[in-house]
Amino acid sequence: MAMISITPWRKLDELLEVRSWLVGIKSISALAKRSCYSVAICRFVTGLLDSQQDAAYKRSMYDVAKELGLPASFVELRHEAIHGELPSLIVLRQAAERVLRWLWDDFWRHLDEDRLSEPNSPDINQIKDILQAHVTERRNVLNASKNKDGKIPLQQVAATAASLLEICNARRQALAEVVKALVVGAMLIPTNTRAQSMMEEACVIWDQLLEQLAAEQRQFLSLLTDKMATQLIAPQHVQSPNDTFREGISMWLEHIYTSRFWHQAAKRSGLDDTTIISTCLQNPNKWTVRLASSITQRSNREQVQQFFGPLVAEAQEDLDCGKRAAKERLESALVRDPDGFDGWQKLQRGCDNRIIYNNS
Repeated sequence: MAMISITPWRKLDELLEVRSWLVGIKSISALAKRSCYSVAICRFVTGLLDSQQDAAYKRSMYDVAKELGLPASFVELRHEAIHGELPSLIVLRQAAERVLRWLWDDFWRHLDEDRLSEPNSPDINQIKDILQAHVTERRNVLNASKNKDGKIPLQQVAATAASLLEICNARRQALAEVVKALVVGAMLIPTNTRAQSMMEEACVIWDQLLEQLAAEQRQFLSLLTDKMATQLIAPQHVQSPNDTFREGISMWLEHIYTSRFWHQAAKRSGLDDTTIISTCLQNPNKWTVRLASSITQRSNREQVQQFFGPLVAEAQEDLDCGKRAAKERLESALVRDPDGFDGWQKLQRGCDNRIIYNNS
């Protein structure tokens, strides 16, 4: 007897057409990425919490989340995405990582401890030891070099990259731990030299290793820049002019988004300078406004300079006056200047009724 097969498509051509939408796209717009992340997170939170509701009595989502051990921040993000504005891409990516980690830790790995558990979870100390050994080796060679131009043999870099990639390929959370060690652990930021020489030394030590990791792990550069941006926009009670860590993070982001060395890797990873500029302007502080200004001025797209240049100037003026109105200025600019930076306006406000793909 023939079996009846029910599919969501009527013809194979329809399935192939849908697949072509999803597979092989090198880069999609920031709005499309934000929408996808928001839908996934909202459906996860709503589906999980609604399944625990009693039909006779509707409980608060926060109460159900607390009962299940789900972080309240997931519920807050869901409310913001549905009832407010879409969160920034950086916030959504970080939230998606936390959701996946929560699902694994609180659900999936408990289904079958013997089969699904990860006895070889990422060894943080091992990752830190590999990175620290790399720093020591590079500094020794750099100090021994008469001309400190960064032309150092790459054998050690390749060996370090291979060791890290082996861990990342074998263990699901290792890549995030590498990024955390680099950024939160401040391994990227030398602290004993002046700003300019600090960045020159950091680039010599790290550029080639980070580039190799980005070439093999496409997510790496996005994770790295997202983590850096998160640290840069984090609120701080005192803005110190000697904040070496934030200054170093700002200089690293500027280097990745504007330098010729990182141009191809940034393009492969889908990094968009308008996204980081917007994030900086919506979270204004000394370092974010300075970063937005530098990336805007050095952008190779005239539209970016024309659209964001005045907004950066206004954000700097707001900081000088002790105000924090950059976010409102950015939003109002999109409203009052419908003929402005067209691609950015469509990306932010969704004026186009289809997904906009960035082919640049």
